[in-house]
Amino acid sequence: MKETNTSEELFFSFNLGEGMFSVPVAHVKEVFDFTSLTPVPNSLPYLKGVMNIRGSVVSIVDLRKLFGFQPSDDFSGTSVIDLELPQDDDKPFEFSIIADSVDVVSNLTMIPADSVSYGIPEQQRHFVKSVARRGDMFILVLDLEKIISFIESDVEAAKSMDILAL
Repeated sequence: MKETNTSEELFFSFNLGEGMFSVPVAHVKEVFDFTSLTPVPNSLPYLKGVMNIRGSVVSIVDLRKLFGFQPSDDFSGTSVIDLELPQDDDKPFEFSIIADSVDVVSNLTMIPADSVSYGIPEQQRHFVKSVARRGDMFILVLDLEKIISFIESDVEAAKSMDILAL
């Protein structure tokens, strides 16, 4: 098994259920304890609602639900990770995810994992960019661009079928 070190890029790791996930730290705007959110009626199940974060209304995504894990509506003790992705129009796309717990910022060693199922349903495996290792722990590095693209197309499909009242 050939491992490649990513000594230049730092990753922010967090837990969802029993799994450890990571995103490039360059996309993490801030992290804070979950307080409350405003539910949005008739939204997709993994879009839990919106929060006012420093004057911006930000969508909250429950990755547990999106990835097909056991969801929970009890967010006490969880954290919110506010993320920003650069866009072509110079205004970054901001959204937040709920994490069961946050871990650390660190370098990760990427490993080849072409045949690993990640424990995620097949239709969501493309959300994982790569698999990394830190010590004895395996960490799934998320592809935030693919997650956002999927959510945008899912919202558009639901709107076209008059499922969403957005």
